[in-house]
Amino acid sequence: MQETRRVRMTKKLIKEAYIELLSTNPDKRLSITDICNCADINRSTFYMHYEDVQCLIKEIEDDLISQIPTIAGSESISNDKEFINLLEKTFDYVKANNSAFTALLVRLDSNKFKERLTSSVLDKYKNLPINKDSILSKYGYFYCINGVIGLLKEWINDNFPITSRELAELTLRMSMGATNINK
Repeated sequence: MQETRRVRMTKKLIKEAYIELLSTNPDKRLSITDICNCADINRSTFYMHYEDVQCLIKEIEDDLISQIPTIAGSESISNDKEFINLLEKTFDYVKANNSAFTALLVRLDSNKFKERLTSSVLDKYKNLPINKDSILSKYGYFYCINGVIGLLKEWINDNFPITSRELAELTLRMSMGATNINK
């Protein structure tokens, strides 16, 4: 069923309230009452859209993950410049959605979100040329993605001291050694 504009707006208010509360109270377990008070809605409105806080978190994560820039279905990356451009778009996306990524990746520090993010990135970037026969290559990519997530956390924590382009170039340089593994 298609969501109406009113439903989308209400869900947006609820999500923004949760992210705002998590940003200001990272150690507090947020209740539905807290979220409703911040969003200026009643509990029945919350329950109309979400079963519980975990369902809300999952939808916020789904929204973020689904919008991560990727290469188009038939396209492929044939050189370092194209890869850096894709990484730069991804890092620009993280920066543009700073509050949500800060809330989930830094404040909440959810392993479940990191795992979903890792899995999604692997899936979205599966068109990249990798040695699919090499288990070492697979582990190299897992290492790189988890390393990039660590870099993103620091980049966010430090309030983006370098540009998305510089972070993309750094990521490529650091990842090359991890993925150029001989059998």
